Amino acid sequence: MAETEFVKLSDLIESMDTKMQVKYIRLFREAAKEGEIECLPIEKTFDVRGSTYRDLMTQRDEPFSKWHEQTLKELDLTTMRGAAGIAYEADVMSGKVDFKARAEEFRKSLKKKRRRTSKKPTPGEAVVGSGQAKEKTPRAKAATQAAEGEQGAAAE
Repeated sequence: MAETEFVKLSDLIESMDTKMQVKYIRLFREAAKEGEIECLPIEKTFDVRGSTYRDLMTQRDEPFSKWHEQTLKELDLTTMRGAAGIAYEADVMSGKVDFKARAEEFRKSLKKKRRRTSKKPTPGEAVVGSGQAKEKTPRAKAATQAAEGEQGAAAE
């Protein structure tokens, strides 16, 4: 009978970047909750970014290995490259990724980015209050008013 291999969550994450570790732990727990992988808590704990976690042990079987590889690919795309909507070319070509749905998400994200750009105030334009209302105050007009005030005071 073949011996079953077990692996601890703390061993799985020890070589990962700390940002990736926290996300992987969250995804690991969600997968266990949904029944995608099987695990059980053990007596040991480990620390990541100031938080203490109960260590979990899982069996290194085919369902876990598939989940683990897919999760690492997704984390690599989102964490390392910093963009959530990126897909691997092989996944698109094989049909694992819904091309039309991802293209629509990408189009929406481009529209959001375009809306976020704000108009910078031009010289002579002052931002009034805390809102976006702007009042035109040309510099020449302000300088003229100041000069007229000084001349009126000198004439008196």
